[in-house]
Amino acid sequence: MDRPTLFPSLTGLRSFEAAVRHGSMTKAAAELDVTQGAVSRAIRALQAELGFPLLAKTKPALELTPLGEAVFAELHYSFDRIKKLMERLKAEEDSRALRIDVLPTFGLRLLIPRLPSFKAQYPDMQIDVVVGEGPIDFSNDQVDVGIRYGKGDWARTKSYRILDEELIVVCAPSLLNEGEIDPTQLRSDQMIRHTTRLEAWGEWFESLHLPSRQASGLGFEHFFMVIEAAVVGIGYALLPRFLIREELAKGTLVIASPHTLRRQQGYFLMCSPERQADPRVLAFRRWLHLELQNEPF
Repeated sequence: MDRPTLFPSLTGLRSFEAAVRHGSMTKAAAELDVTQGAVSRAIRALQAELGFPLLAKTKPALELTPLGEAVFAELHYSFDRIKKLMERLKAEEDSRALRIDVLPTFGLRLLIPRLPSFKAQYPDMQIDVVVGEGPIDFSNDQVDVGIRYGKGDWARTKSYRILDEELIVVCAPSLLNEGEIDPTQLRSDQMIRHTTRLEAWGEWFESLHLPSRQASGLGFEHFFMVIEAAVVGIGYALLPRFLIREELAKGTLVIASPHTLRRQQGYFLMCSPERQADPRVLAFRRWLHLELQNEPF
């Protein structure tokens, strides 16, 4: 039968290497953030575990046995290699781009226009922006943070609410000939569908204490497509106000009804629980929070 491989206590090995390197158990204790007695006990336990002495004497100075010299030389070389590897990996990690997975229209309308401010504050931090709308699996997807719309209850995810949403009905000026629309007269085929928010129109009618109705007009997957469809006069669109400030200011879209819909859902910044204390994630989260805290809905 093969004998089990001898692998001594890592605490003992670290204590011995630090004590010999410093030539002092007191200095080794300071480096390891333990007491001098703890270092002395760890070395004694290591020697007992090995079955041979490493130190010939400890006073007035540490003196190694021949075996102790051999063990120290190998430990010092190995720990130094490990330290340099960790420093290199940390440097590579710190220099790696922060990868952000963001909703398409949110990225276009809110995130990208603000990125010059982020770069001014963090000129050395690289970022990569990708778009997506589906769930994020931080254990498999190659992203550091995500921005999604929902209730913030995603599994295995740390989420921070960054923005609420106010939905308003808008249309091209050519469709609004006689002032605001009468919701009871709005035809289903006039209502543009956002194909990932099919329930929104029904909630808007219910908030007016009217029977829920579903849109049957043309459907579009992304908000930027719904916005463009409304601008060219395809129909009425139910859109977040903060996404269409430019169109409202220019007059290419007009508000068709004064009634607004506030939903329980909101926009969340997400990351894995293991990365929430990452300095780059923290920097981006704090910056985005400050950028959006005064953003009207």
